[in-house]
This record gives sequence, structure tokens and C-alpha cells, in this order.
Amino acid sequence: MSKQMLILQLCCPHCKATLTEGNRVHLDAHVSSTHQDGEIFLSAVFGEYNVDTTLSIPEGETVEFRCPSCDEPIMLDLACRTCGAKMASLNQVEGSPLEFCSRRGCKGHALGGHDDIDESMSLMNKKFNTPYD
Repeated sequence: MSKQMLILQLCCPHCKATLTEGNRVHLDAHVSSTHQDGEIFLSAVFGEYNVDTTLSIPEGETVEFRCPSCDEPIMLDLACRTCGAKMASLNQVEGSPLEFCSRRGCKGHALGGHDDIDESMSLMNKKFNTPYD
């Protein structure tokens, strides 16, 4: 049996540039505690938390994310319900937002702007065209 993956096609909420490259999302990042700036690649596969970067980001550290195309910040004035760090937000190319925590190691996120598991699963079922909604 093959495993079906949901690869999120994400874009900047400001300039609408597509940020998904294959199975990764390309962003610029700033780590304030170490004064580092650089590129970061997050997994575009829903449910994977892989991070690829040359920046030194210790577990628990927060990162400020920016669009690599327009250099606008994608941070929200919204605290993660899991750990309290700032949330970041990108849009799915098809419209609804994906909010995710800026703290390394935290899995707080909200697909479609919902952190309710039933609403997230309903959105996933619509994406996969499954009849379980």
C-alpha cells in the first residue's frame, strides 16, 4: 500500500510568491539570540517537521521568518497555544492559511486557520477528495 502525502503548496501572504520548492518551503530567517540571518527550508509535507538550514538554531529557540522574495515578515501577533512563542503564517496557493509556531521543536500549527483537529481533518479530507467529511 502506498502512503499518500499532502504536500502543501504555500505562498507569501504579502507578494503571493510561491515558496514551495519540491517537498520544501523556502524562507529567510533571523535568529535574534545569535544575530544570524540566512535561509531555512521547512518540510512542505503536512505532518513532517524537518528543517534544513546552515543556521545554528538550538532546540527551543525562536526564529523570525521572512519571505525570500519580498523580504516582508510573515510573523503574527498571535501566541502559539502549545508553547506561547509567536506564530508565523503562509497562505496555501488555493487560499486558506497555514499558521505555524516559530519555536524550534514545537509542533503547534493550524491548517486553514484552525487548530481544532476535527476542522483540520475535514480540510485534509477535502484536499484528498475523501468521503469522510
